[in-house]
Amino acid sequence: MNESRDALRDNVAEEYLFGSYAAKKQTPLSDIDILIIVRSLTPAMQSRLSGLASEYALKYDICISPILTDIGIYEKNRKFNTLFYQEISRNGIRL
Repeated sequence: MNESRDALRDNVAEEYLFGSYAAKKQTPLSDIDILIIVRSLTPAMQSRLSGLASEYALKYDICISPILTDIGIYEKNRKFNTLFYQEISRNGIRL
């Protein structure tokens, strides 16, 4: 995911692998779930990351499902202990 770091520059606060790959339960049809938490989110960042995921899908025949969020939204998920936050805190692997 060096390309995502380059595309988002110094804005990345944290990155996590989660889902079936983090749980080591992936199948040949599994996607790769990645959470990228940025300090400040813009539509241009979301567009660039979606483009990178599409490039990887075509180039490597894999499906990457990135979730891009900012620190504020992630902290709200943490505060309210959402199912998404629980999944990341229990099974997420910090990259």
